[in-house]
Amino acid sequence: MELLSGNTEQIEQALLHKTIEMGVIEGKSKRREIHYTPFLKDEIVLVCGSKNALARKEEIRPEELKKIPLLLREPGSGTLEVIADALKQKGIRLSDLSVEMQLGSTEAIKSYLQHSDCMAFLSMHAIPNELENGTLKIISIKKLPIHRNFYFITPQGPEGGLPALLMRFLIRNHSF
Repeated sequence: MELLSGNTEQIEQALLHKTIEMGVIEGKSKRREIHYTPFLKDEIVLVCGSKNALARKEEIRPEELKKIPLLLREPGSGTLEVIADALKQKGIRLSDLSVEMQLGSTEAIKSYLQHSDCMAFLSMHAIPNELENGTLKIISIKKLPIHRNFYFITPQGPEGGLPALLMRFLIRNHSF
């Protein structure tokens, strides 16, 4: 068995090209040739390094995001799509934001945040250790909750074999 890491678009393409038998993605696409099985609910939060001057704030207004230097995920990322949709509901486009950099992984963003004045949107599931040890801090955005779902993806058609067994096991036993 092999593990492939990538953004939503890359994982869907790998499934369609039969490089992988199943995947886990954030957000639900609309590809007819892919079957989406709900797996896990998640919340995306705004975070900054604990040394950031903004770490003293508990909450900001959505329009303040336009002035804050932000790190975002790369184009094709499901996380970026979810963030863009949530901001759009508040009349904010990604192009309105002050984006310092787009990075291809959550780990790269977490590391960069600890040594910069930037903020970033990250999954609650990705930051428990950093919150516990105090290296990152969540800053609430007034009336802007950002939620998403993770899905298992498999090709359309009958499910079976190891992918179906693994999905059933994870759905029954996940404790994230």
